[in-house]
Amino acid sequence: MLLVPVGDHILVPLITVPGSEVVGLPKGRLEPGEGPTQAAVREMREEAGLTGMVLEPLGTISYHFWARAEQGRVNKSVDFFLMLYRAGSPARYRPDEVDHVRLVPLAEAEALITHAGEKAIIRAAGRRVRDLSRNGFLAVRDAGARERLIAAVA
Repeated sequence: MLLVPVGDHILVPLITVPGSEVVGLPKGRLEPGEGPTQAAVREMREEAGLTGMVLEPLGTISYHFWARAEQGRVNKSVDFFLMLYRAGSPARYRPDEVDHVRLVPLAEAEALITHAGEKAIIRAAGRRVRDLSRNGFLAVRDAGARERLIAAVA
C-alpha cells in the first residue's frame, strides 16, 4: 500500500477491478524470481502508475475466487507493504490491468474498499502512519530532509 504525502494529507491509490465495481488496493501475482517486495513495487507501478519505496510489511490476506481463465477456484495469498511515494502519476496506470485509479485520503479509503481483508490492511496502515507521524517521519516538509530520512530507512 502506497502512501502519498500531500501537504498535511496522506493519499492512497485505490483501483477498480476490470469488468466489476470492486474497489481495492493494487496487488497481483509473483513473477518468476521475484520476491513479495519486488512484486509490490511492480504491481503498484503497473496498476496505479506510481512507484514507491517499501518501508515495512503491513500484513497478509488470503482469499479465494472463481477465475474464468483457470476454469475454477483460485486460492490467493497477498502480502501488503507500507510504501512511501517516490514518483509517477495515477494517469500512467495500465488499462489492461485496471479500469480506474484514484488517490483518496487514507481516512476515507476504508469506506470505499469492497473487501474486508483490504479494509483491515487500511486500518493497519492508519495505525502505522500515526506512529510514523508522531516520530516526525511523514511530517517533514523540506524535500532534502525527507530524502535524507528515506535514505536512512533504505
